[in-house]
Amino acid sequence: MRKKSLLALLLAMTLLLSGCALIVKDKAVDDATVIIRMGDQTITKAKVNEEVENQLDSMESYYYSYYGQRIDRTNPEIVADAQEAAVADLKQDLALTAKAKELGLDQLTPEEEKEAEESAETSYSGAMDYVKTYLLADSGLEGEALDKAAEEELAKMGVTKDVYLEAARRTTADNKLRQYAIEGVTVTDEEIQETFDSRVESDKSLYGERPGSYATAVNNDTTVYYVPAGVRRVKQILTKFKDEDQAAIDEANQALTEANSQVDAAQAKIDAANAILHPDGQEATATDLPEEDLTQQEANLAAAQKELEDAKAAQAAAQKAVDDATNKAFENIDADADAILAALDAGEDWDKLMEEKNQDPGMKTHTKGYAVAADMTGFDPAFVQAAMALEKPGDHSGKVRGTSYGYYIIRYDSDEPEGPVQLEDVKEVISSSLQTTKENQAYSDAITKWVEEAGITVDMNALKD
Repeated sequence: MRKKSLLALLLAMTLLLSGCALIVKDKAVDDATVIIRMGDQTITKAKVNEEVENQLDSMESYYYSYYGQRIDRTNPEIVADAQEAAVADLKQDLALTAKAKELGLDQLTPEEEKEAEESAETSYSGAMDYVKTYLLADSGLEGEALDKAAEEELAKMGVTKDVYLEAARRTTADNKLRQYAIEGVTVTDEEIQETFDSRVESDKSLYGERPGSYATAVNNDTTVYYVPAGVRRVKQILTKFKDEDQAAIDEANQALTEANSQVDAAQAKIDAANAILHPDGQEATATDLPEEDLTQQEANLAAAQKELEDAKAAQAAAQKAVDDATNKAFENIDADADAILAALDAGEDWDKLMEEKNQDPGMKTHTKGYAVAADMTGFDPAFVQAAMALEKPGDHSGKVRGTSYGYYIIRYDSDEPEGPVQLEDVKEVISSSLQTTKENQAYSDAITKWVEEAGITVDMNALKD
């Protein structure tokens, strides 16, 4: 009530001070207000507000995906940001379209036109499939009737094949305009060297005292520029559990997970009962509880203790089942692993045996072997310990019992030399990265220049009215 009175008072004061009657805008006229002008081209308030809504949709999608929150679409600051972004995008569209026309880049070759038509066809077909699958799934329509209904639904949303075709043509023109803007942009050897030196120093700081982190990064195919001490390369021949044994282990582990949950649940009940019977961790039983409640809580505690005892017994049985299944799985691959070791001891070539017997697909892609270091995580500790225990390059382990997959037979292949990597090994990566950065900057600078030169005017006051 108070808020309504205050609002009424403020409105009355506003009308009194302005000395005029309340004016109601004609929406059609307001929508037709010109907000952006470039020569004889104009963009109305309706079109700008449509783009503002798109900006708000994007902002909301971002906030929701990262923070799980909706934005306040009535917040003046948020709306102002969306308006600024919308106007900037529309100005850029005008300027780029004009520049492409000026340079004749909006005229597509027959090959480009064909590609645009194919792109539009693919996009429209995808939109049709989406509508059929998600909007017309329960319509009961089929064949031509379903196609017609999907086309009508898309038309209601302003989506036609011509819309996609125009967008594809625009994309082609924009790509040609970008190529025009970045022509002649190159990377010098000095820039490559400077970037290399900078990245070496950065990685030295990052990995110098953390060889395990370096090893993990390299195994994840991250380009690294400095090698710390204590890293070696190893290769392995993995003898995996047989499929039926792996299935038995997985089933036993699932039962163990459920048993662990039962133990946790029983312990939680005990803790809850104790919190009531022994507040603040006191050993003495609470004396301020009614006798009936005290009796009930003591009964709850006794029941929970019995539940925990039973759960722990089930947990032990489940753990034994896991151990038994795992032991059986190892027994069933003992002969295979022993045969590999015997062949190695007889002088068989490691790489040949690895090619024939290894069941680790990672060795196909990590041709230099895995990088390992004593402090690394992410690999089976049994693998890392055995790999680091080997004394010199060329040595191989015996059967190493893995935690999850089977037996590892590991060979110490080489040491990673401490210090910066060779520039030639990373030159292409650096050059490509710098080239992309410089091209993006050149295009961004060109867009800024073209927008400034386009003579575009904006009436932000009319937009905010």
